[in-house]
Amino acid sequence: MRGPTDNEEERRVQAATCALTSMVKHLGVDPEPWMASALAPLPETLRISVHRSDRDWTLEQVKQLGGKPLSWMPDESGWVMPFARGRAPEGVAQRMMALLHETGRITRQEAASMLPVRLLDLTQETLALDLCAAPGSKATQLAEGLHPNGVVVANEPVSGRLNMLVSNRSRLSLANMVISQHDGRHLGRIPPPGFDAVVADVPCTGTATTRKNRDVWWNWTPREGRRMFKMQLEIAMRGAALLAPGGRLVYSTCSIDPIENEAVVAEILRRCPYLELVPIDDERLPGLTLHPGMNKWPCFDEKGMPTEPGEARNGLPFLDVAHLCPDDRIQQLEASEVAFETHLKEVLPGCRRLWHMDNDTGGFFLALLRHRPEASPEGIAQTFRSRRQLRNDAGWEPKVRNAPPHDKNTVVRADEEVQKEVFSVYGMDDSPYSVWQRGKRMNIAPPMVAQRLYDRECPNNKGELWPKGTFHPLRAVHVGMPAFTLKKNSWRTRQEALYLLSDVITKNTMDVNLETFTRLLRGWAPMVADFEEELGCKELPKGAFLLTTNLGSRTEMISVWIGARVTLMVDLSEQNLLRKKLDLPWRDEEE
Repeated sequence: MRGPTDNEEERRVQAATCALTSMVKHLGVDPEPWMASALAPLPETLRISVHRSDRDWTLEQVKQLGGKPLSWMPDESGWVMPFARGRAPEGVAQRMMALLHETGRITRQEAASMLPVRLLDLTQETLALDLCAAPGSKATQLAEGLHPNGVVVANEPVSGRLNMLVSNRSRLSLANMVISQHDGRHLGRIPPPGFDAVVADVPCTGTATTRKNRDVWWNWTPREGRRMFKMQLEIAMRGAALLAPGGRLVYSTCSIDPIENEAVVAEILRRCPYLELVPIDDERLPGLTLHPGMNKWPCFDEKGMPTEPGEARNGLPFLDVAHLCPDDRIQQLEASEVAFETHLKEVLPGCRRLWHMDNDTGGFFLALLRHRPEASPEGIAQTFRSRRQLRNDAGWEPKVRNAPPHDKNTVVRADEEVQKEVFSVYGMDDSPYSVWQRGKRMNIAPPMVAQRLYDRECPNNKGELWPKGTFHPLRAVHVGMPAFTLKKNSWRTRQEALYLLSDVITKNTMDVNLETFTRLLRGWAPMVADFEEELGCKELPKGAFLLTTNLGSRTEMISVWIGARVTLMVDLSEQNLLRKKLDLPWRDEEE
């Protein structure tokens, strides 16, 4: 009978006898050190937002809290803290961890989860896809690696989880994300040539997450991995079909079960002959202990015990021949098919496994696949290979179809006149951006969004064309970062955009001294006439307005509303972060 998951002794007793520990033992891992680590809480780990102008200040705060850099993350971007996940000491440490995360200076993320993005060669020309993106740790890591010109399409099918993805995009002030909503197995096409990089961190049973998901000790049995296999395979294959020649795809799970890992990779390679498995170079992740992928594994019964070929194995729930390791498959194959299974035995160790006890992390699985350019001489992703075009039907010309009609949620190019007016108000050059509108919001994104996702025709599966000037068939629900909002006939800058735009806004702004800036931060809301008189400035325009001040070597910008009074428009977390920079008390301590 299941006991309470927050009781350490109950967990230990359950772990010692459960199917999961039995499977680990029969995969050749010493269960004692593994279980000791798998039962312990995870350390707190985080990423520092490398694109923020106050990154150096954030680094100092993390160091003061006792953080140590992860050796395999570049540019001091990954850190491990001297306390358990979610258990920062009460007081300053707890408050600072929350504040740095809420204001987008850091992202709390499990160390193992940072690995898939580290395997990709990202450039400013990369168009990437995260197939299963929510809540957004890997998608935002991709976006930060591609900032400012590269783009990531972050996909999530579930509306509630998609909202988490949007929140994290806003929290981190990232303009180079396009958020789409599809089942990952049926992601809408984009124009050729396809994506340059794909992350397929697929849903899994989570058998490697026992350090944070305690229910796994009770709930998991081997049938769950076999049940997940088909969906995992189909998601990864959809990503592969959308991958441009030369592009790379990372397949990853937080599972231990070979059925969800090496078996999926083997089946991808069987079904997608245009792919090759790229051996993961351990030197790319210095200081991290990794283990080769497996090329031999058993099928487990519900108690986590290996089964032999025959009646016992054949009676396993959800068992499919694709779950078998190459040696077991060879016994059932024609002679002509044996060579490829032998090849799989040779290449599968090029995958990598991360065990809990080796690096004080959660467990993880990684595989890196590449679309061989010579397999697609047309230079486009496999999904675009129209049967009619391949047959060279005489006289056939692709028909250009009509795009679906727009509704209130459709993201479209911003109206040119409105765009010109808004950018003029703030003295900004709009050429570095593509500008989008959805309702009363105006968003900015890199030009690549327009160039590769919107301003090109896109073939459908019949070889017909969707027209330019639409994201369809990709269901893009959020594009770029909201930079301006229309309110009371005034286009206000949004707080999350100021971190990116403060250096390029030249109008509708005024520099004030640090004393004035501090007084406003501490609650001063003067009448406009008094403010103008005290600062000796010209009459201020009504509506949204921006103030800047020098704080050390940095310029800080805040938004105010000019009405009857000058009123601060900065959320509480950002106010407290600014207070920390100014050595002021927290807002609640001063009220």
